[in-house]
Amino acid sequence: MGHAAGVEVSICGEMASDPLAVILLIAMGFDTLSMNSSSLPRVKWVIRNFAIASARKILAEVLEFEHPAQIRFHLQKSLEEVGLGSLIRAGKSL
Repeated sequence: MGHAAGVEVSICGEMASDPLAVILLIAMGFDTLSMNSSSLPRVKWVIRNFAIASARKILAEVLEFEHPAQIRFHLQKSLEEVGLGSLIRAGKSL
């Protein structure tokens, strides 16, 4: 909706700093993620190392799930598959 009106779409807060959530946020088309500076390295690493096409595929898959635990598991598995699992083992996730 924002993009259709020529408006940048942003999100600020805990969700923007979560490596698991970032996969979904970039797939949804958020332009700007605002977060605590201590979260930047992990989030940048996900964005730089995770293909947008893969993120969009994952978003389509998780939209079919009924429970948050299913979404969390699928996102964790997806990060593990591309070698980014250490980002969630070392810190907070969804």
